[in-house]
Amino acid sequence: MTAAERIAQEIRGRILSAAWPPGMPLRQEALAAEFGLSRMPVRDALAQLQREGLIQPIGDRGLRVAALSVPDSDDIFSLRELLESRALALAVPRHDSRSLKALRRAQEDLADATAVAEWIDGDRRFHELLYAPCGSPRLLALIEGLRNEVERFCLAGMSHETRRAEWGDEHEALIAAVEAADAVAAVDALTTHLRGTQAVVAAYLAGTAPLISPTT
Repeated sequence: MTAAERIAQEIRGRILSAAWPPGMPLRQEALAAEFGLSRMPVRDALAQLQREGLIQPIGDRGLRVAALSVPDSDDIFSLRELLESRALALAVPRHDSRSLKALRRAQEDLADATAVAEWIDGDRRFHELLYAPCGSPRLLALIEGLRNEVERFCLAGMSHETRRAEWGDEHEALIAAVEAADAVAAVDALTTHLRGTQAVVAAYLAGTAPLISPTT
């Protein structure tokens, strides 16, 4: 792993964990000093993260951790619906008893989650297992990248209690459809699930819904 790749990995982790919030300014000089390196690998790392959509320019004044607008969110969820529906349709006939058992266990673990970060990790695990048999690493990588662009906003302010009952019911519907080897029903359930999540994220970004739990 190159110096630029190591820096990108560290910064990516801070952004995705919401340790660095949306809008936080990033300065090459300060980052180079922190990592004890020249500005060149820092510049290369920031360029990579900009391509990933995790940071964005501030005019000619530098860079910041990327924010997300409602139109951005809608665009991302439209792409997620397209790609994840394809992955699920490919995966359904390839699931077997072992993969279904793992999927069911992931949902049980998710239902027991109490912290936001724990819940989001569990939800990510559920969806990874749901699509894993699709047989397309490139498709899975695209899905992961789109999820990363939205997931950090959940960590930054949304509560895992938001739509928790609905998410649980929707996951159960997905499992039932996959167990029945019904790809059409599975994709329909996924569409309902993603659109419900899209509405929650859009409301949070627009500031029209109090999605931060008072106890977190």
